[in-house]
Amino acid sequence: MLSFSQLNSNNFAGAFELQCACHAYPWSRSTFASCLDGQYFAWQMLENRQLAGFYVGLQVLDEGTLMDIGLGPHFRNKGLSRPLLEHFLQQCKKKGIQDIWLEVRASNKPAIHLYKQYGFNLIETRKGYYPSPDGREDAMIMKLSP
Repeated sequence: MLSFSQLNSNNFAGAFELQCACHAYPWSRSTFASCLDGQYFAWQMLENRQLAGFYVGLQVLDEGTLMDIGLGPHFRNKGLSRPLLEHFLQQCKKKGIQDIWLEVRASNKPAIHLYKQYGFNLIETRKGYYPSPDGREDAMIMKLSP
C-alpha cells in the first residue's frame, strides 16, 4: 500500500539518505534541508510503511520545477515512479502551477521516457551540465504545459 507524507525538518533524514543512494553526486545535507519550506515542497512515498521514494519541488509564481526525485534501489522496476511523479503533478495543480520544468541527465533514458509519457517536451540541452565519472554530462531541460 502506498502512502505519502510531507517532508519537514523533523522527518527528512531517511529521504536525505535515499537521495544519497540515488545519485552519484548527491546534495549536501544542508542543501537538502534548505529545500523543505518556503517556496519548496517535498514529499516522501512509503510502500508498506517503508521509504520508497521522494521528490523536491520549487514554486515560483505559477511555475514549478522538479528539483529532485528518486526511488530507492529496491523499489525500482516495480511501476512506482508513476505514482511518485503523479503525486508531484497533483501537488503542482493544487498550488496553481501552470508550467512545470525539470532537468534530467541525458543518460537517464528511463526517466526521459517517463517524462515524455506524461507530456513533458524537450526545450533545450545544456552541454556539460552534470559532473560524471568521465567528466561532464549533458542535461535535458524539459517542460510540461497544460
